[in-house]
Amino acid sequence: MQSKIVGKHAQHKKLESNILQISQEAKAMKKQYSDVIDATVGMLHHEEGNVFSYKVVRELLNNLSDAETYHYASVRGTKKFSEGVFNWVFGKHADMLRKHFKYSVIPTTGGSGAISNTFYNFNDFNQKVLLPNHYWSPYKNFAMEANIDLETYLMYDEDFKFNLKDFKEKAFGLAKEQGRLCLLLNDPCNNPTGLCMTIEDWKEVIKIINEVKKTGVPVILIHDIAYIDYQMTSTELSRDIFSTYIDLDPEILVVVVFSGSKTFSLYGFRVGAQIGISKSQDAIDNFVRVGDYSVRGRFSSVSQPGMSIIEKIFNENEYKEKFENELTIGRKLLKDRAIKFIEEAEKNDLEILPYCGGFFISILTKNKNIFKDLVEDHVFIIPMPGLIRIAISSLPISDIPELVRKIKKHI
Repeated sequence: MQSKIVGKHAQHKKLESNILQISQEAKAMKKQYSDVIDATVGMLHHEEGNVFSYKVVRELLNNLSDAETYHYASVRGTKKFSEGVFNWVFGKHADMLRKHFKYSVIPTTGGSGAISNTFYNFNDFNQKVLLPNHYWSPYKNFAMEANIDLETYLMYDEDFKFNLKDFKEKAFGLAKEQGRLCLLLNDPCNNPTGLCMTIEDWKEVIKIINEVKKTGVPVILIHDIAYIDYQMTSTELSRDIFSTYIDLDPEILVVVVFSGSKTFSLYGFRVGAQIGISKSQDAIDNFVRVGDYSVRGRFSSVSQPGMSIIEKIFNENEYKEKFENELTIGRKLLKDRAIKFIEEAEKNDLEILPYCGGFFISILTKNKNIFKDLVEDHVFIIPMPGLIRIAISSLPISDIPELVRKIKKHI
């Protein structure tokens, strides 16, 4: 007789590291002490502490019609939403991709929904997804919820560059072991490290997965681009990595993960997209078939007002220009903090992992009590295996010198 109230498959479920919970603890301590430094929140904030919200987003939100606000959204969204997302994500490479590939765009509940759906639909139960050893911790939750697991390779080689050698070894090993290769690359601006792969790295990755495909196993590449609009380079240059897609094996499926949360600061609206790309029409037909089913079966459809706002910005020049101007301000805010943090780290001989953009900077540590030590010093960061993650996205520049000094003290 079954004596447990939850199902057998759910016995393991327990959030071990809750980033949101740590952030709440930091806010609570801030109410007691004025010197608390909170470097946990992965949302872009102004210097005075308010969320960096886009005026054009607020303007559009306040002027949506009842239908654009209250009606159920369709599972597939609209063509304007899909084509607008596609054009924004791929920029000057969009026409090349349309010419050489089949594609489809499925609206999802943020980038998280896109990843969760892909994990569930493109792996057999008990298989593993390949990703680097430094990764955003909720990927593990998405995997367990999909009845799969994660396999990692070393992200960095001895020169702190992307470790193509270990990637290749693990990719072939996993493909041979389970007859499938599903891999996830969070690039550019990896969360938590800030690493950006080079075009040469991407060319080599595609060569490797093409070789894997030639062994006769299905290959699915999940490309999480959540922070692509916050790279230290221009938004145009950040998209040059997509030029490497042209060399993909005809039967490989790429699922590009778009996050409206990061691009528009629409964190609470939960709007994102899965963009399926392949030279194979059959691969895209299957992508659409299972994707539509999972959207309807798991969360019904996406936020209607969120999609309405994004659709207008991507398709109406007046709003798009306003958004791009505001994005420039947000990018500069983040870049100034990154430059200051790097300068202070150099002054204090604090070694950080290579950073080229995104909301986070990370530092390797062997101190297993680093989180507790820093909290006692009124500093909150996010501890991860072998490193600490600092959210510069919400960190006032004035806090950075003291933060670096205290991290150096305990690292």
